[in-house]
This record gives sequence, structure tokens and C-alpha cells, in this order.
Amino acid sequence: MQLILFFSRRISLRKWYESGMADRESALYRQHAKKGISSTFVTYDRHISPEILPGIPGIKILWNRFKLQDTLYQFLIPLLHATALIKADILKTNQSSGSRPAVIASKIFNKPLLARCGYLQSELIASSRGINAPKTKRLIREENNLFSNADAIIVTTDAMKRNIVSRLPGTASKINVLPNYVDTDLFAPAKIVKKYDIIYVGRLSSEKNLDALLTASVRQRCRTLIIGSGAEAINLKERHPSELIEWKGTIPNNELPIWINRSRIFMLTSHHEGNPKVLLEAMACGSAIIGADSPGIRDIIRHENTGILSAGDAESLSVAIAGLIHDPERQNYFGNNARAFALSNYSLRTISEKEYAIIESLKGNTCKRKIYN
Repeated sequence: MQLILFFSRRISLRKWYESGMADRESALYRQHAKKGISSTFVTYDRHISPEILPGIPGIKILWNRFKLQDTLYQFLIPLLHATALIKADILKTNQSSGSRPAVIASKIFNKPLLARCGYLQSELIASSRGINAPKTKRLIREENNLFSNADAIIVTTDAMKRNIVSRLPGTASKINVLPNYVDTDLFAPAKIVKKYDIIYVGRLSSEKNLDALLTASVRQRCRTLIIGSGAEAINLKERHPSELIEWKGTIPNNELPIWINRSRIFMLTSHHEGNPKVLLEAMACGSAIIGADSPGIRDIIRHENTGILSAGDAESLSVAIAGLIHDPERQNYFGNNARAFALSNYSLRTISEKEYAIIESLKGNTCKRKIYN
């Protein structure tokens, strides 16, 4: 069976590598290969360097070898890659962004379409700009177009399913809730000397609520490691010039377990998340976790069982840190429960088997729905 995955708009394989995501994102398709599904990625690269391809054995790459502007390339993907699309058995999106060529290709070549969406971008934009903002409305139209035309839909949370069904009641029967996966062999507890009290991994952006995290950690005199990059990097460093904070930048995903295991507490204090992979990875490492009691995080952490849920303000986070940082027994309790929960619910093997079953159910389907604008 041949599956073609459409990357999100403007996302390239090189960006996956530079952000340290390539191994993590391609792991699912390496698992599918063991069951006879060969995968092809449609990316927005304008050049594929020789050092990239060996990193994803068995996966073919279709890229913008024509060096077209991204918007034009996206529009022409069904034509430019027609030879491969004709031979495909299943088309799949990685996110809703950039899904239009997948929808069009599924109609032109009469191929089943699996709409995978890790988070609803419209929700993220609505939280900052409002539900009536032009960009929010445009994203909702794009999502509705994808979900209306898909043969099956994968979302990562029940909340996402409810959102989609409220908009498009007819989609309920084809929506599958399948959370993000984590490689629980790679992300596993390790007996390493703790160098840091707190670790954060992710984008340095306003919605991550890092001002509150850093204020709380410094207030408790915690040695804090920040891994990641983003638009707020310079501002955050200027606002929090503490010798207790170490800024590491982006690192490859397969190196994260070392740093997570060197830290006593993992913190994620975002105002809003989808189904955050890095939180699942920290749980798989057996970390003691403090998370904001916010959408996406509260759906994963069981308060006082697999971690602590706290209000996202600096004072509340400071209290949560103070109650955990000097209590190794409580840290171990949360960490052991988190590891067991990750193994039961988020392992790569479990999630890949569930997605394989969905793909198998789509074999032979044809697409006959109207393309909405």
C-alpha cells in the first residue's frame, strides 16, 4: 500500500531537521513500513541536500524542485506530482494547514483522504484575535473544507472532535480520537545526576506563558533550563536576566531525554495547547510535572496523580514549585504514575497500530463529496 502525506503549508523537511523534529515526525511512517505501507512526503523544500535523505530510510520525498513561490507550488501540487498521486492508495494530511491540494488531489484522482489534524489552528488564532477575526474565519473555512471532504478524520483530543461536530454534525461517524505518540523506548527514565530543578521545552512565544514560569522559578531560587527558540527569545532574556536560568536553544528531539532526565521537574504553563508531544515525552521519562490548568494540558495530566495542575499565574506556579521541589518522594510518585500512563496510552506502537487499522478501513474508498470554498 502506498500512502502520500501532505506537509503543512510552507513546511519543509529541512525545517523538520533544523527544529530537531525529523526523527520524531517520521517514526510513525517507519512503523507503517513494517506493515507494508510505503510512504511519500510532499514537502515545500526547494532543495533536498544529500545529508537529509539518509535520515528517513524507506520514505520517498516529493519537493518543490521547480523552485516555485510557495502559494503557486501549493496550488499546482496535484498537477506537478500527478504521477505519484495516481499510484497512491491513500492520501493524508499532516495538519489542516495546506490541506487544499490534498482535497483537490483526492477528488481528481479518486483517492481516499485521511484528514489528520493535531490541533485546530482556528482555535489558536481565535484565542488571541477573536472568533470573528478574518484570519480565524479563513482557517475555519479551510478546516471545514478538509473535514467535509475527508473519508476519515484523526484528531488528538475529544475537545477537537466536539468542536468539529458542532460545526459539521455529519462528520461525527468518521472522526477518530487518536492522541500524539511518543517513542517510549527513547523517552524513558534514566538514573542521571540532577543538574536542573526545572526544565521547559518548546517554542519561546507569548502563548507559552513563560514570563509566569520564569518569575515563579526564580522566586523559588530554582536552577532552570529553557530549551527552544522563538519570537519571544530576546524579550524573555531581557526580562529575566537571572544567573539561575540557562538558555539552550533548539536541540534534536533524540537528545531531549538526556536533558529531561537531568531535571527534577518538567513545566508546561501554556494558555492553550492541543495535544502537546513534549508533555507526553516528559511523562514517558518519568518526570514530575507541573502544568497549567488550561486546555490541552488538563486533558492529559491527572491532578495529584500524574502531576500537578496549577493556575497559570506566577504566584500559583511558585506555590506549586515550593510544594514539590524539596519532596523527592512526591516527585517519584508523580513520575512513576506518569510513565505508566504514557506507556498505556501514548506509545508509538499503540498509536501506529490504531492508525494502521484506520488506513486499512479506507482501502478501496472513493471520494464523491463536493469541494467547499
